[in-house]
Amino acid sequence: MNLSSAEISSRLVSDLRLGLPIILKNDRVNSIVIAIETLQENRFSEIINIAEKAHIELVITNRRAEVLKARLYHEKVTRLRIEKNVSIDFLQATADPAQDLNYPYKGPFNSIREGDSILAEIAIDLCKKARLLPAALIVNISKESENLLIRNQVSHASVKDLFKQSYHFELLSNLSSARLPISNKTEVELKVYRDLTELSEHYAIVFGDPYNSDNCITRIHSACFTGDLLGSKKCDCGEQLKGAISTMQKHEKGVLLYLNQEGRGIGLANKMRAYHLQNMGFDTVEANHRLGFEDDERDLAIAAQILKSLNLNKIKLMTNNPRKIELLSEHGIKVSKRIPLIVKANSKNKNYLHTKAIKSGHIL
Repeated sequence: MNLSSAEISSRLVSDLRLGLPIILKNDRVNSIVIAIETLQENRFSEIINIAEKAHIELVITNRRAEVLKARLYHEKVTRLRIEKNVSIDFLQATADPAQDLNYPYKGPFNSIREGDSILAEIAIDLCKKARLLPAALIVNISKESENLLIRNQVSHASVKDLFKQSYHFELLSNLSSARLPISNKTEVELKVYRDLTELSEHYAIVFGDPYNSDNCITRIHSACFTGDLLGSKKCDCGEQLKGAISTMQKHEKGVLLYLNQEGRGIGLANKMRAYHLQNMGFDTVEANHRLGFEDDERDLAIAAQILKSLNLNKIKLMTNNPRKIELLSEHGIKVSKRIPLIVKANSKNKNYLHTKAIKSGHIL
């Protein structure tokens, strides 16, 4: 049975999340890839034992490499040469900044300069899709070992096929929808979409009848468990969500896209790691970088595709982030007007809001 690129990607992501190895194949070498965060001692020993010519790489992002003072040779990722006798504790401490104080003298690291970084980039991308720390172990294996592992049901994919994907995601069209009453006697239509490459779901909350209309009031809101559900004072997300809903109720028309891209796309577990670093004194951008992520890992192509499915190609966008307008424009959505969504700062989030304004360009 031939699988689609989305089906292959979702299987690889799922296996990495479960702590299982996968095989990535290219023209010159075949390699086992396994995520550092979910790596277990027994599986680590098995993988090391079948390493071809002891060629083992620890792959991290350049953001994490900069924190570790490792030399950068490639545009996006850093490949570190690892010896066979390396400990799993060392690998996990290199990947996880929460352990930086426990292992303060890591290194010096031997960065790999030769060869291309395509396989390493794909490994990191798959870890990010799995919402894991962006770090992976890559071990070269022989053709015989590869065949044995594939017979034992280890998932595998061609580097060429994965690299040629022209999209970051593949979105299934509206899976289901229903009308439901919410506050203030308002009734909305809730539409559910699914990203096949990550198996995450995203929602369009439709107020009134905005279909086929220009300049529909729209809010693209990334899920925030701490702010939206718990009412955390550490961010402004919950208040922004309430403000967007209130505005759409008032106008009796609008679309609220609720995207499951928690923590600017890094997932709730990594967001809590970032919060731990923030409690140590780092700002939100510095914390993300120490974890190995960019400032913002969200993919607005998902939002653009949902809007197009609703026949909304021209909107009024509720946002304080001009970058959202640029990204939507790149994906064929015209923003005719930016509607500010300002909420009152408090003593717990004033530094967070300051960072958003200074480092991320938000207009506050």
